[in-house]
Amino acid sequence: MIYKTLLAGVIAILLAGCSSQAERIAACEAQGVSRDACYISEQNRTNTINAAAETQALQNAAHAVQFAQAAKKTSQHYSGYGVDVKRDSLGIVTVDGKPAALIEDEPKAKVYSQGLLTVIFYTSGKVALLRENQFVGYLKKA
Repeated sequence: MIYKTLLAGVIAILLAGCSSQAERIAACEAQGVSRDACYISEQNRTNTINAAAETQALQNAAHAVQFAQAAKKTSQHYSGYGVDVKRDSLGIVTVDGKPAALIEDEPKAKVYSQGLLTVIFYTSGKVALLRENQFVGYLKKA
């Protein structure tokens, strides 16, 4: 019972700060301003709030995270020199079925290591293979 009374009190306090359009126009008229001027100021207030909401909605839409786009990516499979390298849609790289660790992340390349093998994914699309830090060659899409 006390909980309901407390909840009703909180709601009443929160709603006490709200005012309707009619209340705002009446308060404006009480200050001696004409009804037309009060109505125009109320319309401007409403338009300003709507414009701000629209601007915020457009900004939110421009920076929306689109998880569906990531779902469309397919895994990439490269092979050569007796090695199979796969990169899935999440960016997880496996070398011969074993997960590889990201050891270097540069603007032009990402370098992964798995055991004695190092795989370099260049942003140009090439994939290089190194064995014991010695260049072996470029892998081809399988």
